[in-house]
Amino acid sequence: MRPGWPTWPTWDERIERARVLADEYPFATEILIFYSKLTAFQKASYAYFQSIFSAQPLPNGGLQHLLDPNALLPRFRPFLSMVACEAPPALARFACDLEKQGANAWLQSLTGFWSLAGDPARREPEPSGVDSFSRFCAQAFLQPYAEYLVHRAGPPELVARRSRCPFCAALPLVGVLRREGDGAKKSLLCSLCRTEWDYPRIACPACEEYREDRLCVYTAQRFEYVRVEACETCRSYLKTIDLTKNGLAVPEVDDLASIPLTLWAEDNGYEVIGGNFLGV
Repeated sequence: MRPGWPTWPTWDERIERARVLADEYPFATEILIFYSKLTAFQKASYAYFQSIFSAQPLPNGGLQHLLDPNALLPRFRPFLSMVACEAPPALARFACDLEKQGANAWLQSLTGFWSLAGDPARREPEPSGVDSFSRFCAQAFLQPYAEYLVHRAGPPELVARRSRCPFCAALPLVGVLRREGDGAKKSLLCSLCRTEWDYPRIACPACEEYREDRLCVYTAQRFEYVRVEACETCRSYLKTIDLTKNGLAVPEVDDLASIPLTLWAEDNGYEVIGGNFLGV
């Protein structure tokens, strides 16, 4: 890793944080318990991908060239079975139906998501209905593979003021504030491969608005370390997890737990820039 590059939370740290927050916030218990079971499966998938790909050279080219769907497919049926058993009812039914459709449908879902995820020109709309379930299954399954790829390839070269992931071109999941000197430094966390890269504190990752009077920050007493950073120019928002106020937070998990802030932002007409694959 490049010196100073943020350390990824381990799979076990993510699972444990989800369990802690599930006890602390009853309104988020169901989604956090499901997340913990999903992350345990992803941890096992990461080890599987590592075992079958570690001896192979990484091909040249963009993200699309790094997908070997036939090698990944043996893990997809167990993934769908897990989701069918553990997910909330509507998603569980979708996973059960998709499992019955067979390998051709699975390949189409995985390759379709992967090709779009690596398209730097794409601005994904907020998913809805069945499409959101299809997106969830592809993204949740491929996320540990993408994370394995970036760990193996090493941190990408950083480009100043880049609003998309410098490794896979996906949209950011959340912002992160870490202490630096007498202040705090901001980075963005990728919604797919979990790469983290520097980004200006005063700028909108959606439209690059930088005028302070157009950029608003909202907080709530219950989540004083979670900021809703909203842009009045494009009406987008991104949550930012302030680790200077809560060093125990795991950004992707605390983003899930802060459901009231998500609902507040949506009720006030803001659209999330990237968002988590669970849609909350």
